[in-house]
Amino acid sequence: MTKLRTLVFSRVSRLQREQTGVTLAELIVTIALMGMLLAMVMTIFITFTRTFAVERSATANTSAATIAMNELTRVIRSGTENPVASVTLNEPVFSVASPENIVLQAYLDTDALNPEPVKVQFQITSDRTLVETRWDARALSSGYFSFYNTPSSERTVVRQIATGSTPVFQFYTEDNVELTMPSSGDLSDANRRLIAAVKVTMTVQTDETGEAKTATLENTVGIPNLGFSRIGIDR
Repeated sequence: MTKLRTLVFSRVSRLQREQTGVTLAELIVTIALMGMLLAMVMTIFITFTRTFAVERSATANTSAATIAMNELTRVIRSGTENPVASVTLNEPVFSVASPENIVLQAYLDTDALNPEPVKVQFQITSDRTLVETRWDARALSSGYFSFYNTPSSERTVVRQIATGSTPVFQFYTEDNVELTMPSSGDLSDANRRLIAAVKVTMTVQTDETGEAKTATLENTVGIPNLGFSRIGIDR
């Protein structure tokens, strides 16, 4: 009888121990450890996401700056004077030449048999957007051209151009002398006739937080149609 009671008591005690849950202290420690682990995972995830976004923005900056620089280089290199009937001097390549706004005549995407110039404007707007506007030519008598008053096209080249200490456009003579910009902010007709090259400095920042590295491209573009030698430019 005594052995039977002892066996029953032993089984009851073991069953009670097996049904016993974790203590409050163990529960608190477990929750704390899980919280620390979750915090570590979230920190790693946020850091990775932020780094990826910054790197993507930096890549976007470089891509945008490259697109803008390629278009500016292509158009400026195609710049040309425009002959005027019964006038000794041709119209200069640039009708406007300022640090953030240029208007020039160029031969672009034209028919080789019947070439016609086009007037092009590159302007940095108040919201730091580079906008390209074009005006088609109107043929006059004896092969001369003027330009329509209404633009034929307008498009955004690149957005988020950063404001820097270096102007977007700087203008140089054949002897690589920079033309001094007057207080009016636009070169005179006489100085525009001296322009042999344009130095373009393009800085783009597409990241609204400003954490991504800005992309800055710089290129000095000559105007071969003027017949000026490029020797000495950027020397």
